[in-house]
Amino acid sequence: GLLPGKQARDRYGRTLAHVFGADGSNLEARLLADGLGFQVAIAPNVALLDCQQAAERSARKARLGLWRQSPVLAPQQIRRSGFALVSGTVSQVRRNQGGLWIDLQGGLVLNIALRQLPTFDQKQLARLQGAQVEARGWVLDRSQRAGVKAGQARWMLPLTHPGMLKVIAR
Repeated sequence: GLLPGKQARDRYGRTLAHVFGADGSNLEARLLADGLGFQVAIAPNVALLDCQQAAERSARKARLGLWRQSPVLAPQQIRRSGFALVSGTVSQVRRNQGGLWIDLQGGLVLNIALRQLPTFDQKQLARLQGAQVEARGWVLDRSQRAGVKAGQARWMLPLTHPGMLKVIAR
């Protein structure tokens, strides 16, 4: 069965729903627990986020599936746009009309748009400089868009939900 998300369709018209077996089991959680995918938090469809994160943690700890070898990239290992799980050290946190910008050493910037900022823990964001973080989502090549200005990172990963960012160490 399908349980539609708060947003039932994405911008491409695809159905957004959680999938359950005939016995009521959460098939997403089963796939994640077997290491067959990544947990992704895409607001507003985050009702089962805690369950999905727990399932992924279980697979990661047991080194199952894609966790057999770490799929986590350092920013300097990014070679193309697309989904990525990235870990790095925060070198700078700044805010402007484009939102909050979190620079990671190695050429990646995380961006939280102004409209998304209220869903994040502002105190935690203010203390990120020097922290080791893990971020997940769709990396964009800024050089393919409007170009990269001097001092800007080529790669950008927009964060739309707190479930996309985790502090590993301070």
